Amino acid sequence: MLNVFISLISAFGGGVFGASIGALPAFIMTGVVASIGGLLSCAGIPGINELLVNNIAFGPFLGPHICFAGGVAASAYAKRIGKTDNGADIAMALNGIGDSSVLAVGGLFGVVGYIIASLVSGIFSLTPFYTDNPGCTVFISGVIVRLLFGSRGMLSAPSSRKPLSKGAALSNTLFIGFAYSLVVSGVYVLLAGQGFEKQLGSYHIVIFGLAAVGLIFAEFGQAYFGWHHIGIISAEAVMCGYACGLGTGSLILGVFFGLLTTVIGDIEGNMMNTDVDSHIDPPATAIFICTILISILYVILG
Repeated sequence: MLNVFISLISAFGGGVFGASIGALPAFIMTGVVASIGGLLSCAGIPGINELLVNNIAFGPFLGPHICFAGGVAASAYAKRIGKTDNGADIAMALNGIGDSSVLAVGGLFGVVGYIIASLVSGIFSLTPFYTDNPGCTVFISGVIVRLLFGSRGMLSAPSSRKPLSKGAALSNTLFIGFAYSLVVSGVYVLLAGQGFEKQLGSYHIVIFGLAAVGLIFAEFGQAYFGWHHIGIISAEAVMCGYACGLGTGSLILGVFFGLLTTVIGDIEGNMMNTDVDSHIDPPATAIFICTILISILYVILG
């Protein structure tokens, strides 16, 4: 019970931290710790996954459901009270506006994120399936933020709302999704085929972390394609296929799920996150949905 209480108050601090430095910079820091923890876990260092990945990268400090979600909430609140012009700006460090109430909202949503993630975990523990708790929580938290602080409705502006991107934008997105999932899945199959399968239990965390770290280029204004949803889902899918005896055929599974998460992310971005005044994260949405599907696949393939 004491640990739960300490986690809750830590989550408040994590939410404030995310709000003060900005949701996107906070998520990049998550990626740094996740990639290091995942690599060290693959190297066989005992307990490192629990220490760095579970308790820091995805715990009350840097967990996306706490730190990133707190930054998202604070940004929308800052716009609502007239402190900023764009409530969907997740790159801005809100410490710069000098309003502690904005940071406090980030802290409160850090606590909310911790509670939601615990509830999601409890619900799925009653089933044979699972989801990505941080991703699911980021989505739910984003919806709550939109309802509380948004003023333009739950969906994207009508002029921007469409099921899928069109033309070159869609073909480019799909090609990137295919290529990225191909290399993620292909490398896993190559390494597993060489006898490294047991060392690759945190492969999906490594890929997720590297993709998240890459978002630093977006902070620098480059046209970086956010692909952490594609990376982690294609990795989880190929790992599922290999564990269930599909061998090299797991590559096809990884590419399929990589493309699926690409499409889901594009749909959510167009339908709920274009020309809006708060951020509902497309990658998190795609991750939690596709993780459920992969868990179903594990049950089917046995």
